[in-house]
Amino acid sequence: MIAFKSRLASRSALLAVTGLFAVGVLAAPVAAQTLPGATVAERAVNGAKEYVKKNNMQNPTQRMLLNSLFRNAMPDFIKEWKELTGVEIITEPLGYTDIPSKIMGEAVAKTGAFDIFNDFPYTQPDAAGAGVIKALDEYAAKGKPDFSGIPSAFVAQQKYNGKLYSMVLDGDHIMLVLRKDIVENPKAREEYKAKFGKEPGCPDTMAEWEQMASFFHTKAGQTRWGIKFDKPLYGAMGYRSVNFSHRHFPAYFGGLLFDKDMNPRINTEQGIKAIKAFSSIVKYMPEDIQGWGTPQIYPFWGSGQAFSVMSFPSIFGFANANPKSTVKGKQIPCVIPATTAGGKSVRRAAEAAGTGYMVNSYGKHPELAYYFVQWITSPSVGARAIAHPKGFWDPYRTQNLNVAGIKKKFGDEFLKATMENAKYTTSLLFIDGHYEYMKILDNNLAEVMNGNISAEDAAKKVESGWNNVTEDIGRKEQIEIWRKGVNDGLYVDTF
Repeated sequence: MIAFKSRLASRSALLAVTGLFAVGVLAAPVAAQTLPGATVAERAVNGAKEYVKKNNMQNPTQRMLLNSLFRNAMPDFIKEWKELTGVEIITEPLGYTDIPSKIMGEAVAKTGAFDIFNDFPYTQPDAAGAGVIKALDEYAAKGKPDFSGIPSAFVAQQKYNGKLYSMVLDGDHIMLVLRKDIVENPKAREEYKAKFGKEPGCPDTMAEWEQMASFFHTKAGQTRWGIKFDKPLYGAMGYRSVNFSHRHFPAYFGGLLFDKDMNPRINTEQGIKAIKAFSSIVKYMPEDIQGWGTPQIYPFWGSGQAFSVMSFPSIFGFANANPKSTVKGKQIPCVIPATTAGGKSVRRAAEAAGTGYMVNSYGKHPELAYYFVQWITSPSVGARAIAHPKGFWDPYRTQNLNVAGIKKKFGDEFLKATMENAKYTTSLLFIDGHYEYMKILDNNLAEVMNGNISAEDAAKKVESGWNNVTEDIGRKEQIEIWRKGVNDGLYVDTF
């Protein structure tokens, strides 16, 4: 706790020195002349070319801090951008858990070493408060990006405190995928129906998902439904590691984490029930699941050693496109199962990542960096990125439904399910201190999963920890941003 408070104090000192206690540090954008071009991508290209010419730039080069998950696909688009504009972009791939600290380090160092940051939206509140990312409204007024067809919660996450700070290219709302070949096995269906009174398929509730996980969980060496299992078949997989558990927790909790005055709602009957349900299903997951992230979960699913997985939608495309996958054509996409909250059945598909692009305030040419961001996230280029066989981008616009490459990669059944799932999208905690709040939750969920503390004790510890974070940052300021986020549609709930 001492180190935590020290870090918060350092951040507060930084904000005091730079005079950036208010997030909206830029003046309102003045009226701007719209760039020529019939499409979003064309306007971005024309803007970049005009900028390079106006500033007499020779061999223009920019740098991007890149989420390493996209290192295999991004080079194709960087090459195309250079061909179109003459601007070369050099990338530095880095693991997604390390990027936030790198960005916040730039808030102090102000090196301008990177022009573009590729990261999840939840970095925005802290980064905007520290002044390290630039509000993009002025450039967007010229480039005229198009956010049509994108779920409202996704659009809301591009802004913080009323200003545009990032552009998203990813539909990372959590959904469920089942093994089609096992669900459709006649003997398995008959046995399941005899036991539970219904045939197996997409579960209606989180409790039913665990019921299915229990039934299909199979030890190595067993023969079931006419299948000899040389390796274990795990009933379920899901993210249960620190830095990821909190991304799945809203599906169990079903409501807002705080009341209107930033009082935690975790130490309640609903919160304790959610902690128990979240932790219970882990016994049907791989033994070391608490140490896994995407690099482990995706190939394990592709290996065919699990019956179900709750993950990002891209896992479905990965399993269909990866040549090593054994489950190609053997998947059933499902919307997020429901939980009970406030006496009613609700579905909460957390927008658990949704990689986007931000511009470094200290880069030499932020406007030029913006044009690449607008180009890569544009409807036309973004669709090609989602269709890329080596990409981890997920469909997220209604326009994606009719793109041949996306349909080939994901299939009509998946696209229908994922767009239905998008209706239940809700943001994670989109306020200053996001990582501090969520680390406290993750650590205590881990303690419950490991049998070290009870769900009741965990709820009390999380409540206390969250209150400490709120007080250290400033309750008044947090309440203001929290209420604004709810009103702006970031969270699918009401007070």
